[in-house]
Amino acid sequence: MSDGHDPLRQVWRRRRVELELRLREDGIQTAQDGERRSLVAAKDSVRRLFNVALAAMGLKKRALFNAQAVRVEQQVLTFADLPEAFDGYTILHLSDVHVGSVPKGEARLADLIRPLRPDLAVITGDIQSFGRPAGAAAVDLLARVLAAITATDGIVTVLGNHDQADLVEPLERSGVRVLLNEGMAVHRDGQVIHLVGLDDIHSFFTPAAEHALAAYRDGFRIALVHTPEIAGLAAELGYRLYLCGHTHGGQICLPGGRLLVHALRRHTDLASGAWQLGDLQGYTSRGVGAGIAPARFNCPPEATLIRLRRP
Repeated sequence: MSDGHDPLRQVWRRRRVELELRLREDGIQTAQDGERRSLVAAKDSVRRLFNVALAAMGLKKRALFNAQAVRVEQQVLTFADLPEAFDGYTILHLSDVHVGSVPKGEARLADLIRPLRPDLAVITGDIQSFGRPAGAAAVDLLARVLAAITATDGIVTVLGNHDQADLVEPLERSGVRVLLNEGMAVHRDGQVIHLVGLDDIHSFFTPAAEHALAAYRDGFRIALVHTPEIAGLAAELGYRLYLCGHTHGGQICLPGGRLLVHALRRHTDLASGAWQLGDLQGYTSRGVGAGIAPARFNCPPEATLIRLRRP
């Protein structure tokens, strides 16, 4: 579904590009609670300092080994109101791939998920890193992962705060459905569930994200969002499942997985793993790739296979 001939997508693209330019040139992020100054401009200095520190402590090889050690996490989530036809439905959840950020990362991920046969695959944002590589090149790097996914109902993605508007068309040309503050229905034996996917709300928030969530009021609904920061609204609106990432699970954690950094402004208690907010169940992925450097401690990268069940 290209946005070239869709008026609503044209409006989305114009606004998204404006916000990307503002972030790039002025360092201003747009969030639910207003504008904030971004630290993006300091990313290169932070990366250099971090790599120097790892090398000085003799931890660089271990950090890279950990970053490459992606694993499949299995989750079974039970819902009393799940339509019967979807009992046992499986969702492969990937997030924060950050193509090219971890040497051999895409190849290792592809080998890991190839044997899986999910009903649906979702990617909850941050395919790029700081908007790089450009859209078509990023999808070329992701191609091995996409080819390894065999999902009956296809692959659906949303954009993250690192992703740019130029990613959408190459993704959709590759067969991935990109949800930009919009929803889609998944059918099974005359029954239906709805997926509602939002554009990033951490750096590129617009009211269209809230309107998209509110547009779907009935039935079993799954929210796909880059970050858990709008989970409260999803819970109020009666959503049943919320899948997200953004935090990398902390990426560098204390023993036991305790986060040092979560990069969240809201719902900081939802920064990693399975959680519940009222009647809403959610999962915040630790992600696949890496941010400032290919390094992880006490926080292994993951692909998550979620199985939906009735009681």
